[in-house]
Amino acid sequence: MNPVLHLVLLLAIPSFISATFSIVATDKETRQVGGAGATCLDDEDVHKALYFSIPNKGVLHRQGDICCDDSIPLAGLEAMGMNASVDDVLNTMLTMDNETFTFDEFDDDYYYLPPGAEDYETEQRNLRQYAIADFDSHIGYTGSSLYTIYHDIFGFPGSTEQTHSGGEATSSRYVYHAAGNIVKEGTVQSLQNGFLTEEDNDVYGFGLCDMAGKLMNAMYHLLKDGNGDSRCLLQYGTTAASGFLHIDNADGTEYIHINAIDDGTKEPLEKLKRKFMRWRRKNPCKVCEPNEDKNARFFIGMKTKANGESKPKMKRCGFISKANKDRLCSMTEGYGSMKPAREVCTGKCNSC
Repeated sequence: MNPVLHLVLLLAIPSFISATFSIVATDKETRQVGGAGATCLDDEDVHKALYFSIPNKGVLHRQGDICCDDSIPLAGLEAMGMNASVDDVLNTMLTMDNETFTFDEFDDDYYYLPPGAEDYETEQRNLRQYAIADFDSHIGYTGSSLYTIYHDIFGFPGSTEQTHSGGEATSSRYVYHAAGNIVKEGTVQSLQNGFLTEEDNDVYGFGLCDMAGKLMNAMYHLLKDGNGDSRCLLQYGTTAASGFLHIDNADGTEYIHINAIDDGTKEPLEKLKRKFMRWRRKNPCKVCEPNEDKNARFFIGMKTKANGESKPKMKRCGFISKANKDRLCSMTEGYGSMKPAREVCTGKCNSC
């Protein structure tokens, strides 16, 4: 397609419908909640537009059609604060979002509306996208009309994806959900692959010891895969115009907040990386020397004897190997004065 026509189509699409990629996550160990994301909207604080959280409970991102107030995601947060499941949080928002969307109120002098657009209508919820996570589960939602608006009505060139997916990482320590709309195919998978990367494969040097490093790795992995917001990729060859990374501590204080706000002509994820690395130098990952007594013993669980009696089962630090490290070092329960591996074998578990 003609590059000039590409540009015309990109500028014609109403800016309130925000093509975006993002990821939310929680950390069961620290009880932190957070997220990262980016969009091609010029000079936008993406964090303010996308991010909603209740510290020590959960987090959600709203994207797609983010117009025009926050009442719907705030209703979702209220449900989250009352310990609703992620399914119920999502259903609360979708049930409340019952207005009909049309182009009737759009000014033809300001927005280019292609032929037939004035006859289009859909439920407002069909233009939304959500990613939600708490410490137990995760869920996402992608409205069925996002593709229609971009491709069928405005004739957006090329193929894109509108999808979401999530799971758990690092022996279930983290729960996450990634989402993207009007992004290059493979973008959401890139986010997931980056987040799932473990510490021993930290090729970018972000420090994958905490959720901050894993969120930064998710965003930068997407850049290195050549993915991102389709509008900026087509117009500027960048992943987006603006991006952010934010994490809340369990007590509501800010663990990290970095923003990269620009117009799309420069790569925002490189700027985000530079800001992150400055933060990381002040907040390094803990590195433990494997200097504990290999014969030190840790509690591994209860053992039932033949006569039905139970007694504590202990193992030595030397028992911890690469094969069983994640399982043993993730245990948090002790028994009386007997402590779990993460408190005894700090070098092996890197938990000093």
